[in-house]
Amino acid sequence: MNHEGHEGHEVKKIVFFVPFVIFVVLSSSWSLPLAQGTGRLDIPYADARPILDTLRPDLIPAELRALAPAQRETMWPEWVSRRDGEIRGRLAAGDEDSVITFLLFGVSFTTQARYSFAAAAAQRAPETVTADPIVQARIRDFVARVASPGANERLQFARRVIERRGIDVTTAAGRQQAEQVLRDALRRMLGSSPGATSFRNRGLSSDTSIFAAFAIDAALKDIATMGVLRSGTVRRVAVVGPGLDFADKQEGYDFYPLQTIQPFAVIDSLRARKFAASDGLQTTTYDLNPRVNDHIEAARQRASRGTGYTIQLPRDPTQRWQRDLVSYWTRFGESVGEQAPPVAAPPAAGRVDVRAVRIRPDVVQAITPRDLNVILQRPEPLPDGERFDLVIATNILVFYDVFDQSLAAVNIARMLHSGGVLLTNNPLSELSAIPLHRIGETKAAYTDAGFDVVTWYQRQ
Repeated sequence: MNHEGHEGHEVKKIVFFVPFVIFVVLSSSWSLPLAQGTGRLDIPYADARPILDTLRPDLIPAELRALAPAQRETMWPEWVSRRDGEIRGRLAAGDEDSVITFLLFGVSFTTQARYSFAAAAAQRAPETVTADPIVQARIRDFVARVASPGANERLQFARRVIERRGIDVTTAAGRQQAEQVLRDALRRMLGSSPGATSFRNRGLSSDTSIFAAFAIDAALKDIATMGVLRSGTVRRVAVVGPGLDFADKQEGYDFYPLQTIQPFAVIDSLRARKFAASDGLQTTTYDLNPRVNDHIEAARQRASRGTGYTIQLPRDPTQRWQRDLVSYWTRFGESVGEQAPPVAAPPAAGRVDVRAVRIRPDVVQAITPRDLNVILQRPEPLPDGERFDLVIATNILVFYDVFDQSLAAVNIARMLHSGGVLLTNNPLSELSAIPLHRIGETKAAYTDAGFDVVTWYQRQ
């Protein structure tokens, strides 16, 4: 791989707008209070300097490129702080993206037809989509319901997103302003040209789906065959960017409560593939989004009172899922829960099959949410005996440029013990300063046209 920098390949997906964002780190018993600002370390200049010395100048941020090494070192803490703020600021745009997907495909706020994926593919011009009569009607219905959201948590969230603009949706003038904000947000989202680099300027959406969970399960199956990880050796599990299924980018389903999938899917796969240690797994989730962290903490609190966590798994039978993906959908959760009655899909959702799995309370309680920006931060202190066995980064590094990806790789390498494995569907530049080396890959096919390639890296 190019040691000066690599733009990566464009992974084919059947998602329409933005791929779900998931970054998983496998580790165990972790209890540092990161949310209070302790137990994490900003990446020091000593770790960044070899990257700055190795990458091509055009891959280095402009504000650092022209500086002498001594000047870079002096301003490094300020740059890290500013960059952290910029990354966290992208959450607002990601929230808007989630709201727009909900607007186009949701069925809980309107009797209008859902916007057609086929039409979306054929009519990507922002003005054409925005002017579509279905979209215009949906915008009007959406704003009317946002003004009186009731107990609908998605509408409540959409209202908060709109109110950030200083808009009062309880007034007629405010509703007109809200409609214009939604049209502008739709144009902005559609106006981002597709390609490997476009996501680096996109908002950080929390949306997720079963696809990433399946890709990681497929990779773990191959890893078991190759003997890269030994049976019963994974004790420390963490999930960075676990995501929330708000209005997924596949179908935009919104007829069930918000949910997170990846933390439970990882534990389920590790147990099913016999990697989990017999004395148990403790899981930590790391996310930038307080909404995600609060969701998981609330689930933990309910689990402490004996209440499990139910995951709804919708599937459009008209989508031609590959046989292995259908099989995974059928057996998801067998190692961490039990079948539960699914939420009934309303007629407006179209043809949809739904499975439901109730995750056991003890599994939920084994997950602890923490705030962390893995591009610029890592858990510290981290004794050798508490380093991670496996890191999984799916659909997160694609949102960053080569320099940011390299900083993240340094942090991940520091978190792994020798021989630990990173799985990611975004290929990395293998720099001599980062002790991560490619050892294999897995192709996980979703449909005839949609797939991911999960690459395996090992810590030297």
